[in-house]
Amino acid sequence: MIDRTRSGWRCRTTQFVRTVEGDLRRDAQGTIRYETENLGRDLVMVQWDQGFIVPVFPHEIEVLAEEAAHP
Repeated sequence: MIDRTRSGWRCRTTQFVRTVEGDLRRDAQGTIRYETENLGRDLVMVQWDQGFIVPVFPHEIEVLAEEAAHP
């Protein structure tokens, strides 16, 4: 099921994350598109400021304050 509750909210990585599209350094920022569950794992699809969209695990990101996400 796709959850768009936090769609548009800003987030940042809390650690180095290697993805198929490229590496995300700690503190890389992006915008949440949606959250989903796949094979029993929660995933967050994020459009990163580096220009690509890839999923990450919830423990790899920190959601920024809601007021910062929705100016």
